[in-house]
Amino acid sequence: MSARAKRPTQKELRRPDEFVTATGKVVDWAKENQQTVTYAGIGFALMLVAISVVSWWISSQNAKANQQFYSAVELYKAEQWAEAFEGFEGLADGLGGTDYGHLANLYAGRAALQMDKPGEAIAFYRQYLDGSTTVTLEQLARLNLGRALAKTGDAAGAREELERALGLPGPAKPEVTLELAGVEEASGRTDRALELYGSYLEDNPQGPAKAFARTRILALGGTPPEPPSAGFPAGQNPLQFQVR
Repeated sequence: MSARAKRPTQKELRRPDEFVTATGKVVDWAKENQQTVTYAGIGFALMLVAISVVSWWISSQNAKANQQFYSAVELYKAEQWAEAFEGFEGLADGLGGTDYGHLANLYAGRAALQMDKPGEAIAFYRQYLDGSTTVTLEQLARLNLGRALAKTGDAAGAREELERALGLPGPAKPEVTLELAGVEEASGRTDRALELYGSYLEDNPQGPAKAFARTRILALGGTPPEPPSAGFPAGQNPLQFQVR
């Protein structure tokens, strides 16, 4: 059986509660320091106002960037490259701190490439890569940056960007492989070009550029890899499918 609860003594009942005592001290301090309390209240209110203003400003900037971005995208889809470039450029310069303003650098670079202005494309791709990005978009940015650099005759710079893009786990790997193979071929690095063309065919035996890759291998004096047998998975013996 549990012990009976001990009844408090009269002395303990007269002892003030700690929370009540602490609260009383705070109230007394506030009475003695009314001016300080007033200033603190005003400061807190001003802080709340400042937070609200900043939040509203950020929201309005994002909404404005969103609208401008999709207006430029419509021009881009219509292949109005000059108008699209102007829209993306203005967005990147004016609202570069927003997500859409940052993304506009990527599209401005692409539009510049379409207008055959690789120098301007390079600047926008580098600006985009200086900020935050995803693996997929980084791979696309480096692929197109490599293309732009190759157009300016900077083979070493193009090779560096394309090699970095090739090392990223993105969906543009086949395209990057062919682009890098072309740069290596143009630079006289035949062995590396053959390796890359062969890699494309091995990884993408039914890829859209399979005929091009085989043609380039033959032109460089190489031997294309054997295409997989039609209708049978690699490693399967066709005889096992014969009806007995």
